[in-house]
Amino acid sequence: GLPYGWEKKFDGKMNGFIYINHVTGETRTSPPTHGSSGTGPAPVQISAREQGSCKPGWGYAFNFCYYISAFADIQSHSGAQAACKTQGGELFWPQFVFESFFLKKTLNKVKISTHFFWTNGEKHSGKWDWGTGHPAFSNPKWSAGQPDGSGTCLAVYAHTGFLDNQPCETQYNYVCKTKP
Repeated sequence: GLPYGWEKKFDGKMNGFIYINHVTGETRTSPPTHGSSGTGPAPVQISAREQGSCKPGWGYAFNFCYYISAFADIQSHSGAQAACKTQGGELFWPQFVFESFFLKKTLNKVKISTHFFWTNGEKHSGKWDWGTGHPAFSNPKWSAGQPDGSGTCLAVYAHTGFLDNQPCETQYNYVCKTKP
């Protein structure tokens, strides 16, 4: 993986990857060999108030329980889906448009090691959806220039809360969701 603070992102204009450090603002075309932004933060504890009626390690909001993967716990899209199933939930899907923005604020406090987190969203037969049994994919809030065709799985860009299509094999942090 990349040192803390760095993100590898496909740049369609260059038809290649660039590396962005979200802590220092540095952008480069070659991978960083060391982290200029230090080591990753320790996990944040969830208070009893934040846990609500959810099991330990999960936070309560909008009548759902949310689990944010540990700083170093990054997975491919299918790996994140399996990890959420093991945790007793499923990969994040928005019931409400503002859920992604709520998670963005939460992640600013928690700190994840990647700049995206996986959602349950995927492209099937040319159409985006959240999976069986979830609300229709309507009024998505896309990052600028998205979807750009670089992937068929959906992640939320943690700095903005907007959706971004990504290659499914890329490893990111993830958020699980379930009913209490």
